[in-house]
Amino acid sequence: MGEKIELKVSGMSCGHCEMAVKKALLGVAGVKDAQADHKAGRAEVEAEGPVDRRLLIDAIKKAGYEAS
Repeated sequence: MGEKIELKVSGMSCGHCEMAVKKALLGVAGVKDAQADHKAGRAEVEAEGPVDRRLLIDAIKKAGYEAS
């Protein structure tokens, strides 16, 4: 059973930013799919199972954005 996690993301201003956040999230173990929306200021992750939210936030921060 998959798990959906929604995160608030700030600092995204364009499609390139969305792709950077998506790529960062897809690099986290257990993440099956990810979408980012700069206009809504959020990202949505579909995980194969439980994923530590802090790992997702850290991945976004390493990509240069803020998340909560």
